[in-house]
Amino acid sequence: MIVNDQPSMFDILQSDIGAGRAAFATMMAEMTKDLPPFDGQRDEYHIPGLDDDPEVAVIEYRARDVLYPDCTIIWLHGGGYLIGSAEDLSAQSYSSLAPVVSVDYRMAPEHRAPAAARDACAAIERISRNRNPRKIAIGGPSAGGGLAASAALLNRDRGGPELAFQLLIFPMLDNLHDTPSGHMDIPSSTWTREISMFAWSLYAEEAGASPYAAAARAEDLSSLPPAYVMSGDLDLFLDEDVQYANRLRSAGVPVELAIYPGAPHGFNGFAPQAQVSQRANASIRLALEHALK
Repeated sequence: MIVNDQPSMFDILQSDIGAGRAAFATMMAEMTKDLPPFDGQRDEYHIPGLDDDPEVAVIEYRARDVLYPDCTIIWLHGGGYLIGSAEDLSAQSYSSLAPVVSVDYRMAPEHRAPAAARDACAAIERISRNRNPRKIAIGGPSAGGGLAASAALLNRDRGGPELAFQLLIFPMLDNLHDTPSGHMDIPSSTWTREISMFAWSLYAEEAGASPYAAAARAEDLSSLPPAYVMSGDLDLFLDEDVQYANRLRSAGVPVELAIYPGAPHGFNGFAPQAQVSQRANASIRLALEHALK
């Protein structure tokens, strides 16, 4: 019997952030090496940060044939607030619906919250100057979904433009994970409580997580954009995602909640050909189409 005693990417991440980021980039390159290059327009540029914040790098993807060219999707990549980049395959895939502006937001440990939410709001404010804000959706997976929720809160509290939609794909919302799913025995190959608590310790404010770090900490969820919330039932985040969806609904925010049986965290990206992933990805796309048309 061969025993694989090599450290996982998450083990590496906890001991060396730089090495963990490199391991993640290598894994993504391996997963996407046989895919065709993006067939569309790809533009890299910088937008002004909020107030005295630094400029924010973004990549804008626009497919050759765009269903809603007058709309915009602001995309926030996943990665536990520690890893990942705007060079994101999911951002490319949704660009056939609308132009996608993928944000290279500031990450921990170099930058604690609310830096990332401020970068997302900088994108909201800049894009809304030239495009109809009621045709702007913001979203992403995992940490990107959590950041979309926090940015929606910060945008509301700053008196920012009224957005069309927030797309929260198995969002990382709660720094406490004090729920039954937050204590599930999850395989070390996926996002576990241990790695998640490590990430939160680097990302949330040292004085305690604000709603602009962990959206679950927000007391008032009124006047937020309509939301789509999705999770698998084998996900650490399941219960916090369901609770957040219910709280949004109770606050008068239109919400669609989708839970996929037998699905772990990140399932629709890591196993896109699985039937459950195909159903989930079709549901996400339909939710975006409905919100933007």
